[in-house]
Amino acid sequence: MNAGRKVASSLALWALCLGVVDPAWGQPTEHKVQIISDMDAFHMYFEPRHLRIETGDTVTWINQEAMIHNVMTYPDGFPQGAAAFESPFLAKADETYSQTFELPGVYEYHCLPHLIMGMHGSIQVGDPSTEAEFHVPSAAEVKVYRNKLLEYFDQDDISTFQGASAVVE
Repeated sequence: MNAGRKVASSLALWALCLGVVDPAWGQPTEHKVQIISDMDAFHMYFEPRHLRIETGDTVTWINQEAMIHNVMTYPDGFPQGAAAFESPFLAKADETYSQTFELPGVYEYHCLPHLIMGMHGSIQVGDPSTEAEFHVPSAAEVKVYRNKLLEYFDQDDISTFQGASAVVE
């Protein structure tokens, strides 16, 4: 070991012993996202909606009510090289789903049954993705996603949703 590395190691050890550095520094962290069903306001959402984490961290979504929700990525809402994720349906209060993020970039997700209500969020792992770094879904992936949407929404719902998104853009 060279002298510079010995000094750096000694300083780090002393900082740790003196309580200047958190011993968990650099270790993966678990983050929590609440799945909220506010039936009084007819509003369903993730809290926080946007979260910034580090590579290797885990996010755990916690269902707050006995209301059916899930957590899934959009077909084009995650970095190239990463895998899409989809939780099972969480129907009971305190049911959870956890996902560990190994690749940097932005992961956009939503609750499929409540997508039309705007129930979506994002996880930024490390630096944000550029547009060119997002996954480009195959025709088969788009078809699977379309079929899942059609399980929950009829054509009138989809037309309304498309019209609402066109107004936002």
